[in-house]
Amino acid sequence: MEQKKILFVSHDANRAGSQLLLLQLLRLLKERGVPMHLLLCNGGELESEFEEVVGVTRLYHKKITTPPLTGKILRKTNLLKMYEERSLQKGNERILAELEQQNIGLIFINSIANAEVYYDFLRPFHQLPLVLFVHELAMSVKIYTQEKQLAYLLKKTDHLIAVSNAVADYYIRKYDFPGAHVSTFTLIDHEHIDQRLAAVQHDILEKTYKVPEDAIVIGGCGNAEWRKGNDIFNWIASRVIRKTQPLPVYFVWVGAGPQHEIYELIASDIRQMGLSDKIILIPPTPRALDYINRFDVLLLSSREDPYPLVVMEAALQEIPVVCFEDAGGAPELIEADAGFVVPYMDISAASDAIIQLILDPSLRNTMGQNARRKVLERHNTDKSVASVEAIIQKYLPLQVSEQHNQ
Repeated sequence: MEQKKILFVSHDANRAGSQLLLLQLLRLLKERGVPMHLLLCNGGELESEFEEVVGVTRLYHKKITTPPLTGKILRKTNLLKMYEERSLQKGNERILAELEQQNIGLIFINSIANAEVYYDFLRPFHQLPLVLFVHELAMSVKIYTQEKQLAYLLKKTDHLIAVSNAVADYYIRKYDFPGAHVSTFTLIDHEHIDQRLAAVQHDILEKTYKVPEDAIVIGGCGNAEWRKGNDIFNWIASRVIRKTQPLPVYFVWVGAGPQHEIYELIASDIRQMGLSDKIILIPPTPRALDYINRFDVLLLSSREDPYPLVVMEAALQEIPVVCFEDAGGAPELIEADAGFVVPYMDISAASDAIIQLILDPSLRNTMGQNARRKVLERHNTDKSVASVEAIIQKYLPLQVSEQHNQ
């Protein structure tokens, strides 16, 4: 009898934390022989990479087009809306039929951003066991879900996986989700990252943005948005640069481009501060790791960040981190020996911590080494994947590669 598959659901294929984490998980599960399929609700630059790993069904509600004459007639008779709805319904029926042929035995929802898709589109699969992987805290919950849809998703969830203790506590406290059915899990594929690091361009900032070779680089990373605290990053940069003159201190944010709503606002602030030569905004890029490799310190300026992948990527490169208390899961790794955890939104304390790291290279090295050691100890790749597989096995018994279970 053919093994049943896990249907993974991703809200899009953008190059962002939860999508990259899912891609890593799929790669590693594929190595273990786990039968899988992916429902991709929107596209993005990671789409081809997902396709290399797993079969993909696309759920793209594209605008319905009609021939000019047909459209004109339908508009005149007020039937255009009915035609569009019927066309959409037919498309959905085709996609559902494609999914039903996949012999799905379990749904694995990656991100609460998929609450609407589960609530409306995946109704024929609501009888199947459901594992929910949550990457979001309160701000993202308000942005990406509606209360009714999220409540239903959580009600149907058999097991909830959270990226950090902060996230797990939020869903237990806010939504009364049973703690016995909650696990914490964050994946970092150390070997894959180390292989990529062996090929990074170490002088990419020097060659691309004319940063001097002796520059001390304080970095940030992520899409430009209010939650990520790009404005806070700029305020801290201004304070640190002013206090450390004439040292060649540069602040670099990787992932901020014109496609983001607040880009012009933060770029304008930088110009008004007179720091366009010292605060550099780099658009989203597949070479983010090359830029991160050049950081001396990672500044996590987020107002809220469940447990960003960039923290672990930086830690693996022995880069210390400065972050805010009560802003998510990063303090659980950083603690007092892999960087500094400062009071929430305390611009002065964050600036002082960065200045201390700038002026003390040996402290940077020690804290950076601690950061890598802790990631390797706490996020062992094989153990992490095995823990997810064990959760899946509770609800869908699988026959997987023996070599990973010895």
